Amino acid sequence: MSGNPNHVREALALFADELSALRYLENILWANGVCCPRCGHHAKVGKLNGATTRVGTYKCYKCRKAFSVLHGTLLSASHVPAHKWLQAMYLTEGGTKPMRAHRLGRILNVSFKTAASMMRRLESAAARMEDADSADTRGLLAPHPISDAGYTCETPPSV
Repeated sequence: MSGNPNHVREALALFADELSALRYLENILWANGVCCPRCGHHAKVGKLNGATTRVGTYKCYKCRKAFSVLHGTLLSASHVPAHKWLQAMYLTEGGTKPMRAHRLGRILNVSFKTAASMMRRLESAAARMEDADSADTRGLLAPHPISDAGYTCETPPSV
């Protein structure tokens, strides 16, 4: 139940910062290794590091485009950090558990307007999952209407 203080603490601890959220998403979406969402290439992908580079940014050296695990998901077109999105998904059980936007905003430390927008997007993604009869837990991270580029990765070469 979302009113349970232990449930709230668990959600906030599970995705405490952006790095832990991105690692979690990488493990779910890239179970077979990092893959470019534009060209689907696995082999020529490198992690970008630097003072001005955003955390979790990769570059495909085949198509020469930068990307992150958020590309093509409902989180990609949002200014809200990924860890707050994952906390919201956890607290609302993927948009299926009703929670007031005011309460969600207080828990996540975001404005009411932001919390309401997040809840609408989560509910619409949950509805799309139900329409598609998807049992896949990654359904909430499926391509969003704003960003219809999904992941179509080539099968990684067997070693």
